[in-house]
Amino acid sequence: MIFGITGQTGSGKSFVSDIFRSFGVDVIDADKISHEVCAAGSECLEEIEKSFGSEIILDSGELDRRRLGSVVFSNPQKLRLLTGITHRYIKDAVIKRMKNSKSGICAIDGAVLIGSNMEELCKYMVAVIADEGLRKKRIMVRDGLSEEEALSRIRAQQDESFYRVHSDYVIENNGSIEELEKKARCIYDRIVRK
Repeated sequence: MIFGITGQTGSGKSFVSDIFRSFGVDVIDADKISHEVCAAGSECLEEIEKSFGSEIILDSGELDRRRLGSVVFSNPQKLRLLTGITHRYIKDAVIKRMKNSKSGICAIDGAVLIGSNMEELCKYMVAVIADEGLRKKRIMVRDGLSEEEALSRIRAQQDESFYRVHSDYVIENNGSIEELEKKARCIYDRIVRK
């Protein structure tokens, strides 16, 4: 069985994925895969460079994620263009990992699963949400961004109501780690029973 774990940036989605991993779920991190498929010299990176220009490539030949982020997170059309390129490569890599999984339950961890070409792989969707102020602080600390940059990333994503409407389960991550673990366990039990 395969389910998706998604949520807004700074919501704690990756932490929730770690909790599910501790329950024996084989979690496939779409963000890590996106780094792999965009590696220097890759076909995916070549497509990105054609669409966004050579200024998003570092001297080392690697993708300048910060520079690309400043372009796409302030322009919805450019963000759609980027995801249109990367999602094909990411989906292929995710499917390969799923085929090699030894667990009976796999989860795809990805920020933009809903409405992507990977959503169709998931039987259930679990969304992780948190208050905007808390998310902003987490992003600033995690990514070393200014408040303005953090808010730009937040505003580039769907709002909380979108995740609530399009998910089978919602985990609110505004409290303690213990509360988060209990919520994740409850949802895991429901998914396994179904």
